[in-house]
Amino acid sequence: MKKLPELYKNNNIKPIDNNKKVYYMKNDDVRSVSHTSVEEELDNIFHGLGYSYNIPVELVTTKETYHTSLVTKTKENVVTIDNLIIPISDIISITKK
Repeated sequence: MKKLPELYKNNNIKPIDNNKKVYYMKNDDVRSVSHTSVEEELDNIFHGLGYSYNIPVELVTTKETYHTSLVTKTKENVVTIDNLIIPISDIISITKK
């Protein structure tokens, strides 16, 4: 009987840890979240999971409070889904709803 060729064996076998690390909290163990700066919160919105325009936010500026979603960010401004251009220097706080 004719001998069959061997199966391919990958020699580059390394342990792969693709699982996300998750922390489960009990309802009693509520910890206060530290307030982040405006730039850090904008980075969390734009570089987090999902699209930034699907995340409703509340922007508090020196002049007004906006309840909207963010579309894009430049070095100096933020553009909302309502076509408003808001300077980042005027933003006091950002909170996700």
